[in-house]
Amino acid sequence: MALAASAASAASAGRRGGFDPATTLPWAVPLILAAPLVGYVLLLGSVRSRRGAANVAMTTLIVMLLTTVLVGWARVHQSSPYKTAYQWINVTVAFTGEQRFQGFGIDLAFRLDHVALAALVTVLLVLIGCLAWHRVAGRGEQGPVRFHVNVLLFALGAAGVLASGDLAELLAFWLLTGLGTYFLLGHRWGTDGAGQRGRLALAIPFAGDLALLCGVAILYSRFGTLTLDNLLSALTTTPGVGLKSLTAAAVLIFAAAAVRASIWPFTAWQTATVEAPAASVAAVAGVWPVLAGSLLLKILPLMGAAGGQALLIAGYTLGVAAVMGPLLGLVGVELRRSILLASSGAVALALYGVLYRSSASIAFSALLAVAAGRAGMLLAGTSAAGAMRTVDMRATGGGWRHMPATTAGLLVAAVVLSLDGVGTVILRASWPAGIAFGAALALVAFSAFRPYFAVAHGPLRRRRAFEPERVRELPAAVALAVYVCLAAGVVALVATLLTGWIGFLGSGGQALAMGTNVLWLMAPLGGVLAATAVFGARKDQGLLVGATLGDLAGALWQRVSGLYDRLVARPGNQLARGVEGVGLPAAEAGVGRAFTAAGGLAESAERGLPWLPTVLALAVVLSAAFALMGQGLSR
Repeated sequence: MALAASAASAASAGRRGGFDPATTLPWAVPLILAAPLVGYVLLLGSVRSRRGAANVAMTTLIVMLLTTVLVGWARVHQSSPYKTAYQWINVTVAFTGEQRFQGFGIDLAFRLDHVALAALVTVLLVLIGCLAWHRVAGRGEQGPVRFHVNVLLFALGAAGVLASGDLAELLAFWLLTGLGTYFLLGHRWGTDGAGQRGRLALAIPFAGDLALLCGVAILYSRFGTLTLDNLLSALTTTPGVGLKSLTAAAVLIFAAAAVRASIWPFTAWQTATVEAPAASVAAVAGVWPVLAGSLLLKILPLMGAAGGQALLIAGYTLGVAAVMGPLLGLVGVELRRSILLASSGAVALALYGVLYRSSASIAFSALLAVAAGRAGMLLAGTSAAGAMRTVDMRATGGGWRHMPATTAGLLVAAVVLSLDGVGTVILRASWPAGIAFGAALALVAFSAFRPYFAVAHGPLRRRRAFEPERVRELPAAVALAVYVCLAAGVVALVATLLTGWIGFLGSGGQALAMGTNVLWLMAPLGGVLAATAVFGARKDQGLLVGATLGDLAGALWQRVSGLYDRLVARPGNQLARGVEGVGLPAAEAGVGRAFTAAGGLAESAERGLPWLPTVLALAVVLSAAFALMGQGLSR
């Protein structure tokens, strides 16, 4: 039927003498997922050079981007999502009971709405920018083919998460993206430090992935379907499903999104892996917030059906994260860590708006802006750190003189991160809660401008084996890659003011009309002015405070780690060694002796007692015992 409709559309388009983009949908939508798979196979099977691997990976992502734009052109005037499904698994597991649970099936279901298309374009632009940056600035990185293979695996999983119309399929692509993330962040291996950081990047996100698995399992156990359209329509019509089940599923799925978005207190799996290749860190930091926001948008009806508890838990979590993330970004002077923590507060503010229907569209557009902006800022910051040969912000400076293009990129990214939460606050915050959100906006702006002032202003001092006059701007291709990400962020941020764009997203909400709400801009503006006073006018003193706080936090962490090792880890290890070395062998020997003695006793009884009278006697004794213990005799 679908093929017949496509043929009819093609015929009518041919009769009109024009091109109908809708006829491309049956092959264009699967191509979005097929392209990275084909590129992945080509890289694994044939490409062996750095340049060839970069060309194949870049071509694959460009094909995906062009295909996504083509699908968006075909669906720009269609408000309903484009849906198609291909049967994969269909197994009969029972013939009685509830009909929904008699069979188990998984379809490859694609569901592309305007939100998914916008998210796909942003994700692909971020990945293209990261690959273009890595092609020049990261050409000395080890394992170039392996790196590009992992990027395509990551892109395949991300595209699958955004295009999935079934929660089981989404879970599979979510786990695939997590695997690609682990490979990217663990790209550098061979040392104990890299191995520990890689395990941290695997352990913490795995807890969130497990929460998503549990949430999906709860939904399937209650509704017998995981297809989004069928599931959402059955949330309030299925008898026997209470608020407890819905709240548990909603909170578990939100926890998965919060962990993967790397908001506080789940930022450690990204901040601990900043030593990974810069393109890997930027890609992971830029893509996962988009995937987390897309997941929250898909379960908005579930959050509403679960009652107020789920939204309350999620709201408080994101509110605290919006304050704590940028606040911790002021501790220490490591450039990339500060950028990640500052932008985590902006991500939390945008996710807070996504949770509510009245601000979902504008918040998701802001989330796209902060995702692209933080990726661009990480690339720009790494470019500056590489040219200045340090990631310590106390030793950087003179950016406008030596690296103007990179410094301008840092400024644009800081502005994007500072303004992305304004729309969410305007639409959602009452005046009492607005005080907390205003503080969060000011902290995000203050923390985001700190890396900019550290790199852009102040003198670049001479150090041992380092001559400041030799610092030059990196090749134009590197700056262009940074600006690809920043352009996507700026466009998404400006689009929050456009009624047509908010209507195009169609996920709820209205365009942001500033009017008298322009007063909310005072919060980020105050943060910028405070950063100018602290780090612009007195850069050395301001960074010294951050370094001191970082040293104190490091010393406190060492003390806590020492106490944990002395009171928990060391006694636990000794107990485990004692059990394994002494207790288990002694227990095994005792069990063996008991079995040997029992065997000898049974053998003696077998030789000394006739078996028939013995069995009859045991039967009589057991009958008398059961009769005495039965309820009939006691009554």
